[in-house]
Amino acid sequence: MADENETDIERHLRQTLRHLNEAQEADDLRKTNAVALEEVSNTVSSVLREYEDDE
Repeated sequence: MADENETDIERHLRQTLRHLNEAQEADDLRKTNAVALEEVSNTVSSVLREYEDDE
């Protein structure tokens, strides 16, 4: 069961990154939001890399 949860976590993190990148590319973000979302994107990427390193 833990492996299934971790797979879901990884899938959700990747989906989050994909949505953030799509919004940035479509220029749908205000400048102030863009900075905050870049920080969120960096954090999600870091968590995902750590998760992959743990496997």
